Amino acid sequence: MISALDRSRPPRPRQPLPFRFPPFVHRPLLPGLDLYAAPLARAPLLSLELLLPGGAQADPAGRAGLATFTAALLDEGTATRSGPEIADWVERLGGALATSADWNVAYAACTVLSKHLRTGLDLLADVSLAPSFPDDEVERLRRRRRADLLRRRSQPAALADEALARALYGAGPYGYPLAGRDGDVATIRREEAAGFWRDRLCRGGATLVAAGDLDVAALESRAREVFAAWPAAAPPPPPSVVPQELAGIEVHLVDRAGAAQTELRVGHPGPPCNHPERIPLGVLNSLLGGKFTSRINLNLRERHGYTYGAHSSFSNRLGPGPFQVAAAVATEVAGAAVREVLAELQRLQQEPVAEEELADTVLYLEGVFPYTLQTVESVAQRLAQLAVFGLPDAYFDGYRERLRSVSREDLLRLAREHLRPDRLVVAAVGPADELRPQLADLGQLHLAAPPVDTGA
Repeated sequence: MISALDRSRPPRPRQPLPFRFPPFVHRPLLPGLDLYAAPLARAPLLSLELLLPGGAQADPAGRAGLATFTAALLDEGTATRSGPEIADWVERLGGALATSADWNVAYAACTVLSKHLRTGLDLLADVSLAPSFPDDEVERLRRRRRADLLRRRSQPAALADEALARALYGAGPYGYPLAGRDGDVATIRREEAAGFWRDRLCRGGATLVAAGDLDVAALESRAREVFAAWPAAAPPPPPSVVPQELAGIEVHLVDRAGAAQTELRVGHPGPPCNHPERIPLGVLNSLLGGKFTSRINLNLRERHGYTYGAHSSFSNRLGPGPFQVAAAVATEVAGAAVREVLAELQRLQQEPVAEEELADTVLYLEGVFPYTLQTVESVAQRLAQLAVFGLPDAYFDGYRERLRSVSREDLLRLAREHLRPDRLVVAAVGPADELRPQLADLGQLHLAAPPVDTGA
């Protein structure tokens, strides 16, 4: 007999199935180049990533965006092949190639059939060891990058992100978009990109990451050949990230007259990604705003109907990147929405979470973790995370057990240590005349102009 379905409450989740992170090897490959390799016989595919020790945190003063600009040029021409020839090479392999940078490191990554292991390594070696930075490609990328920056000025979400970053970090690292500022990008020269590659990217401290249908011995043998010339000397350390001092709540408005909706960011500097309690902090964030049934989303969306969705996050950066809450709300309730966010931050500091709420959050995080490892690319990304942030090799093996060990007392302590509802920035993009009376009594108010075109 089938029991009646109780529709008055959501079904209880099942216990997560057993799971183990794929086994991998981690060892030095060459002086200046480490190896992470995970054999996965799921499909005849191979993901290769070369992590280069020069992210946007290392942008020189007055050259915001140089790291991402340089990284984007690596596959646009080398000493032996033009950009179109590289693209044709990748297409004939039936693969994919991308070069980019984030705040922490630069990347050259390709996905190929496992039978093309040697060719895939040759491809990565070519774009990382011998980029030519052709003048026409530099100019083409400059035009495209400036057009992207111009387009961001019409995107409220991008304006809110930038307003928060400027308020938290000023003109230094983390205080501008990864793509840079228009005035800086407009004057970047080919020689500067080549110099950044030479001084920061093609240096010791690099890592080769491989995941897929591979033989580790064959991988190591070929990699030692093609990367034999890799420099051993490490680059200089990147500039320190120094957040602005916040004495209280600051409100930064970016005026968009007539907008029916306001983009909100509420945030402050947070801990680096390699913080020893990053896993418990992930539980805290998931409960607060990291999943659909989080406190902030249920409050702003379900209880009050202020927004279609709200979320929070701790950034994945080597330095003290931002913790932030993000939402787009109806302009007439922007002030009320901010106060609800502040109230939720304060509530986490004032009272332990319920046992059932903690258990549901842990079950959610346990359950979704295996889904983040379904492809060879996603496994390679997890290995890259270990390399970039210097995490122990057993980090993901013990991930679910560490989740289960988080207590209500841990979350209360972490909320008091890492959330600052009395010292943060509220960035709002919307009609200033309507927002000012709603937000003025929260703290010091600044009317921030949208980014101005300062390029040539």
